[in-house]
Amino acid sequence: MNKKTIVAVGGGEIGRIKILPDGTAYQTEIETTLIDKFIVEASGKEHPKMLFIGTASNDKTSYLNIITTHFKDRLGCFCVEPLNLVGTNISYEEIKQKIFATDIIYVGGGDTTSMLKIWKELGVDKLLYEAYNKGIVLSGISAGAICWFEYYDNMDDIDNIEQLDIISGLSFVKGFGVPHYNWLTDEEKRKINAKLKDKNIKGWSIDDCVAIVFQDDELKIISCRSDRTATQIP
Repeated sequence: MNKKTIVAVGGGEIGRIKILPDGTAYQTEIETTLIDKFIVEASGKEHPKMLFIGTASNDKTSYLNIITTHFKDRLGCFCVEPLNLVGTNISYEEIKQKIFATDIIYVGGGDTTSMLKIWKELGVDKLLYEAYNKGIVLSGISAGAICWFEYYDNMDDIDNIEQLDIISGLSFVKGFGVPHYNWLTDEEKRKINAKLKDKNIKGWSIDDCVAIVFQDDELKIISCRSDRTATQIP
């Protein structure tokens, strides 16, 4: 059986098409290839199956298409199947079948709190934990990274850092996780650290283009840029 593996990616682009205010479209850089190759290799298969969970972004087809192009066409996954949960009548048995039929689960970014609420209502959280213990690789970016931790913050939903709160995650790995750390201001970082210290919680800051890999009792950091990293906080 594969090692129990979680790959938490702080952020980064994989070739999204963005539209500028003047209507001009352009393709973003592909920034996380080193990390994404590791995710594929961690499955132990040359051409693994991937299940994409896009709950946090309302199961957008455009997001699935980007993930498919990156992981199937560029990195050699046999297929990328979606697990659509938003506004569907999918049964528990169908969810279970999809989760246990894959080699890799990749969770996209978006609204962490909304995603976890849907997962818990449908029993997805418990199925993911069972998949984790079976050696299916769990991975994800931004919301799909911090969901695995004991705690995450609500900064996606607030405009004022003074309203910062610490929210319970899935607790597959210990501590607090915050993505996109390189984009935070010094004041935001100071207040997050102070909040964690006050609650006696240890955590991890994860920059874009960086992943923390938890494999059984081992931990390592993969960075795609020399100026980005992940560090323990506070």
